[in-house]
Amino acid sequence: MGKVMNHEEIVVEDIVKALSPAVYNPVGGQSASFAMICAEGGAMRYFVNGQDPSASSGVLLEEGDIVELPSIYHIKDFRVIKAGNDAGKLVVTYEI
Repeated sequence: MGKVMNHEEIVVEDIVKALSPAVYNPVGGQSASFAMICAEGGAMRYFVNGQDPSASSGVLLEEGDIVELPSIYHIKDFRVIKAGNDAGKLVVTYEI
């Protein structure tokens, strides 16, 4: 496990969201090389290839699920959207 460099919380609703570059790749700082995402709230769907998911397409992410992104490329290409009626929330921890 690496050193924790930052974290963020993202509310996921009807619009596709990505992780925040200013958080995982700060200007003048070292970029993250790993991220751990914990899901809370409503169901979501995601892709890690830069493609936008939809409410019915993508990997299902439900409350309590954990996603590990093992490189800056996966972190940059992560996209997520709400899959049901309730908004979801991502709690993301970034490591160097």
